[in-house]
Amino acid sequence: MKKYHRSSLLLIIIVSITIIISTYWLDLEIGYGIILLFIAVGYTIFLNIKAARNEQQKDKQLR
Repeated sequence: MKKYHRSSLLLIIIVSITIIISTYWLDLEIGYGIILLFIAVGYTIFLNIKAARNEQQKDKQLR
């Protein structure tokens, strides 16, 4: 697994665990902080995908 895909997967796991713990174990409501966390993780995953595509294009140009 490439480093960009692995980091995106880890971000999804971290967010999922955070939401599960905060809503079910700590009995907190989903508020602006969780929504902001979703947006930040989504943007980070977008940047990871963009970096992976750039890396693929550079590899094709070197060949």
